[in-house]
Amino acid sequence: MRSFPSSILPLLISSQIILAGETSAFLPTRAPATASSRIYPLRTATNDGVAIAVDEDASGRTISFDNKHAVIGSTQIHPQPRSLKECLPLLDAFLSGTHPEESQEDLGRGTFIMNDWRKAWYTYGQCDRSITPEEYERIKREDGFVVDPLTGEADYEIEDIEGELPDDLVGVLYRNGPGKFGVNGERVAHILDADGLVVRFEFRPPEENHSSRVKFTSRFIETEGFCEERELQQFTKRGTFGTAPVPSWFEPARKGLNEDPEDKPPLLARMAANAFQVDIKHTANTQVIAYGGKVLALWEAGMPYKLDPVTLKTVGMDSLGLPKKQAVPGKLAVNYLPGLPEELQPEILGGKAHTAHPKLCPRTGHLVGWTWAQNPIDGSMEVTFTEYKSDGFQVVASETHVLEGCALAPHDMVLTENYVMLKINALEMDKLSFLSGAKGPAECLGLDGRAPVRAFVFPRPTLSGEKKKDFAPFIVDNIPACFSIHFSHGYEDNKTGNIVSYFSGWPPNDSGSFLGAWGGFCPDYEKIPPTFYWRMEIDRTTKQCVDLRVSPGAENIGSEHPVVHPNFQTRDATHAYVQCSNAIADASAPLGYAKLRLDGAAIVQPYLKMDEKNDDVDVYWIGSRRFAGEPLVIPKRGGNPEREEDAYLLGLVYDAVKDKSCLMVFDLEKDLKEGPVCTLWLKTALPHGLHGCFAPDPSVQTSCFC
Repeated sequence: MRSFPSSILPLLISSQIILAGETSAFLPTRAPATASSRIYPLRTATNDGVAIAVDEDASGRTISFDNKHAVIGSTQIHPQPRSLKECLPLLDAFLSGTHPEESQEDLGRGTFIMNDWRKAWYTYGQCDRSITPEEYERIKREDGFVVDPLTGEADYEIEDIEGELPDDLVGVLYRNGPGKFGVNGERVAHILDADGLVVRFEFRPPEENHSSRVKFTSRFIETEGFCEERELQQFTKRGTFGTAPVPSWFEPARKGLNEDPEDKPPLLARMAANAFQVDIKHTANTQVIAYGGKVLALWEAGMPYKLDPVTLKTVGMDSLGLPKKQAVPGKLAVNYLPGLPEELQPEILGGKAHTAHPKLCPRTGHLVGWTWAQNPIDGSMEVTFTEYKSDGFQVVASETHVLEGCALAPHDMVLTENYVMLKINALEMDKLSFLSGAKGPAECLGLDGRAPVRAFVFPRPTLSGEKKKDFAPFIVDNIPACFSIHFSHGYEDNKTGNIVSYFSGWPPNDSGSFLGAWGGFCPDYEKIPPTFYWRMEIDRTTKQCVDLRVSPGAENIGSEHPVVHPNFQTRDATHAYVQCSNAIADASAPLGYAKLRLDGAAIVQPYLKMDEKNDDVDVYWIGSRRFAGEPLVIPKRGGNPEREEDAYLLGLVYDAVKDKSCLMVFDLEKDLKEGPVCTLWLKTALPHGLHGCFAPDPSVQTSCFC
């Protein structure tokens, strides 16, 4: 194995940012208040049901909170929650139910109120309470619902708009994510076990002269598991991340869907109800894409669910051309046992699953996705890459390969002009704990955050037979320890032919858990490694990783959900855009959006230490009481697709003060730090959400997505 060139050394430097020690700094950076400089009147206030008593005694002032979540949220730098007394403007804002006065210069240190962050993960609308059929029909008849508590359905014109909605923003935005966090008062054990909620924003052309240019629609995805639970009012299937049924003799606590989930039932109860029950609930809660006239809700451990493009009603599971028997709810994505006739195979085997992150080739317009199934004997995984064209969602080409020693399907993929690449994180499966019912499947995955990782590189299915000789499959086995989450794009360098890709992910770490810190009520950043935007380069001649580092200029920028202009999905883009949590190399809730330069012109700061702020990046901080969702870059109608700036960035934001969500629109002709040109306010709050797409017209023949 060859040694790494000096270009990979910045990885080792960047990795030290998680080991550089702690600091007492917090937002805002101001002189600490003293009893003589800051006196509170004696009063009691209530904010979101949190009783707060404030004593004005200068010598022994006390501030008590009846709710343990009325604190500054924990992070890697500050692993223990801190009193709001440490940030007086934030305390004042919390007491008064307002936003603190804070400038862009003040922000960027990842400070947020834990109670606010929890509200971003409340169940959608009024769906957190049980309702009798009689009460449901009465309210629906007399007053109606803003959000239907049974279906999550909402349908209204958006009229509360700040700024000017651009005339060339036309099309349909879809978003998907966890939306219903349990059943009958019992909250899921992990947010990613929640039922999917899809929302739709239709941006109409200004020439159509509607009373409002934007219409909003929402609906829960009515999977088989969703419908079963709604009927029986209890969990009926195991969730991927630990939610599970209990036996009839064990009564679970039902504290409410917006309360902390109960501690796990006793081991005996878990095993009695779940041993050898390997039918995992399909939540359809990860991604939504529009292509070939279809709208599909994706979840990476099963086949997609098809939705009505306008009403969002669930049509049913879509096989994407596979045999129907491979796309049946209840079948595991595990191949049949070798040598055994099909009629003797266990009924749960023989299924397929489709990735939640297909890619769209900007040159051909093809959708490139892949299905997978575990091989039950040797621990390998069979993957089939397929390219579709939008005309009738027809298959153009398809090829099957095997990933040796792959315990978990990768979450995302890289697409270039000639290759597809899957990067495999260092994970191992504890099968006994899963089969016994003691743990959910994701809980059984052990992460070695300090082990080298691999990448499997394959030629695209559409390459001609002659060309495939020059683009044979290969494995890269020398990638230094890192954990990849989402890829923004990839390309083959015009000069070297090397494969370059960019992704969000963790440095070497000792987490040991696969998304375990996302369990409980909401993500706990004390347990989550800082997430950065990485650049990886692979020499396809030597089949070696020759460069891996935090993207130059993005040092200390907490980055997730990276995207580029959709026309540059397989090209060398000039800019990437990320959901930004802070600029001090910490792990915290997402509080803004950042534009990162990839053209070599960024100011590189490889020696920044943890807690040192990177002020040389174009960031818009939305405020310490708002939370940023995934960004999406949308080309302007009639714009030049070769200009990356000829586009808008759309981001869903939750405002904890208003307890509502809004959609922010940024014009990429301007710096992000200038703020949104338009903000569209919804009537209610949306849960935080995950991924989405934008279709340029309601026919949904194609879309751009993350």
